[in-house]
Amino acid sequence: MAQTQHPSDFESKLTPEYLAIVCNNVLDAAYRALVAASTDDDTNWSVGTLLYGRVHGRFKTMHRDKSLLWFKLANSTMDYTPSVNGVLMQVVMDDPDVRKKAHRMAASRVELYQASLLGPSSDSNLTWRLYVDSDGNMEDPKLTVTVLGLDTNQNVVCQWMHDYIPLQSVRTIDLPVE
Repeated sequence: MAQTQHPSDFESKLTPEYLAIVCNNVLDAAYRALVAASTDDDTNWSVGTLLYGRVHGRFKTMHRDKSLLWFKLANSTMDYTPSVNGVLMQVVMDDPDVRKKAHRMAASRVELYQASLLGPSSDSNLTWRLYVDSDGNMEDPKLTVTVLGLDTNQNVVCQWMHDYIPLQSVRTIDLPVE
């Protein structure tokens, strides 16, 4: 599907600033996981689980950050669900254009609970997914984050890809010139 408008055009709570912070943190954690899992002993499984776990860990860190009051981890189990300014988003490690993990399209327990409190949904209520995808290049992988908004029939209404701006590592130091 072609990229549509920014998610904030469909849900005002998903501001460009908030999504930039979330997406940059997801990609920073994911790239760091790929670096850590680049030994000869790593398999596709170990790389995939480390990537998923590191993004989960980053979200736990963001949840505790007092400067990010708009970010919550609504469900911190292995099926983690972040809340961006009150909007729930399931995280999916998959290609957003060729989705293999169809079970991730269904509402999670947290989303079902929220829907039970808010009443029946209408076509204006969208379900949100945050897809993390790799181009498959093992030597120099390129990761992307895409936000999908789905209507009640699970049709993609919004598909927006984030432009990654690498975060500066807090552990960088300048080495003396030799």
